[in-house]
Amino acid sequence: MAKNDDVTLIIAKAFARCPLTEKEKDICCDFTISKLVSDHCLNDIQANLVIKWCALQKSNINSYETEKEW
Repeated sequence: MAKNDDVTLIIAKAFARCPLTEKEKDICCDFTISKLVSDHCLNDIQANLVIKWCALQKSNINSYETEKEW
């Protein structure tokens, strides 16, 4: 279970469009819109933005590692 401070930092990084660390990417795999709304006081639009940013960050690393192998 992630600490509340870790989740708050991930949310802030998502709003600022800052890259996430590997640990933060692992933490955000457990995010759902309802969890972000109820536990972290985001509205549905904000929660959706955070989840999309986490998904984008995970996909960027996967594509970078694939290119690196070429």
